[in-house]
Amino acid sequence: MNLFTAAYLARLELWGLMAAVVQGMLVMSSWLGWERATQHATAAMRHRLVCLHFAALALSPAVTMVIVHRAVSGAGIAPPQASLLEELPRQMDGYRSLLALALPLAGLWFLGAAVMSLQLARDAWRLARLTLHPAPASLRQRVRTLAVERMDMAVPPVELAAVASPLVAGARRPRLVVPIRWMRLLPAEQEALLLHELAHVQRHDYRWNLLQRLTLVALWFHPVAWLLYRRLTHERELRCDALAVSHGAAPLKLAHALLRLAEHRAPPALAMAAAGDGDFVTRIHRLLGVDAAPTRAPVGARAAAFALSALCLLGLAGGRLGRIDGSMADLYHASAFGPTVSVLARDPAGTFALRIKRGKVLAATVGEQPLSHDRIRQHGSRVTLLDATRKPMLALTVTPQDRIEWEARP
Repeated sequence: MNLFTAAYLARLELWGLMAAVVQGMLVMSSWLGWERATQHATAAMRHRLVCLHFAALALSPAVTMVIVHRAVSGAGIAPPQASLLEELPRQMDGYRSLLALALPLAGLWFLGAAVMSLQLARDAWRLARLTLHPAPASLRQRVRTLAVERMDMAVPPVELAAVASPLVAGARRPRLVVPIRWMRLLPAEQEALLLHELAHVQRHDYRWNLLQRLTLVALWFHPVAWLLYRRLTHERELRCDALAVSHGAAPLKLAHALLRLAEHRAPPALAMAAAGDGDFVTRIHRLLGVDAAPTRAPVGARAAAFALSALCLLGLAGGRLGRIDGSMADLYHASAFGPTVSVLARDPAGTFALRIKRGKVLAATVGEQPLSHDRIRQHGSRVTLLDATRKPMLALTVTPQDRIEWEARP
């Protein structure tokens, strides 16, 4: 990778970082607006909304960088401000200064992403270390009855392990892991917990949570990503509580079971477990109907939330600013992504045309006569075009940014 390509990628990196900061604030403002507007909405609606905001936070910087790249690729080359031989050294110093800023930022990001990846691998290792035992036939039949007759879903594999509460694990084929020794729970409380876990299986929550954890690996530096992820996990548990109740779990029994689980240690981090969310108070309030019944949000609150979401989309338009950044266009043309440029010029002796890519002359035509490759001599930025007798007829300076300067022919 040459200096120009590295500098162009570094400039895109800085655009992405600025977009992540600005758009992160917009996304968080949008979610706060929707959270207020939907405080009495169903758990399913709130969960969908926070998922959409988390996805927007992850995708918006990438979309902005694509917009910047497309805008720059359509921008023309600005005319030189001075002699090209004088401009190029200053530009090269600027590119090196850019890399001196971008490379430490990239290194810091890679370091943080590596730490987050190790934490994710540790969580997966702890989950894989669970010693699993075959479930008794009575438990398998009980789960089968709940899955088929109550939830109309495929029956997941059921196994026993030394865990504090039932949990779901497995990306390819989720399995239901049940404690070897149930705590002192009534059968109705056990049934409510099993229905909660079957809701996780039905919704493929383990896979979605794994994808969201991988997103956090990339966005480890962003506080909004952590805030939204915490809200997402909370709303996911509320949604599964609601699904369990809608399929026959007694709200009071599920609330009692959750209170018992709150007294025990947390399950493995990657697992989908009823004890996986620490905000038991809100969950129990929802189950017992302490909160108001679902109602439509006030029109003004919904309008404000829509306006905040529109600002998030408007933030993507900032990528078009890349078009007015002349130095960005210079880097693009000099990088490995740059196009092949056709230049038509005229001086007192007539016209000539060049095809250039990254400062290298690929073809030349003087007047209407194409020149063979052996009549194009290039040493660095200096290009000499030869006539049929191999005598110089035109001398040019060609920069990696596809700008040219020549000595006019008489």
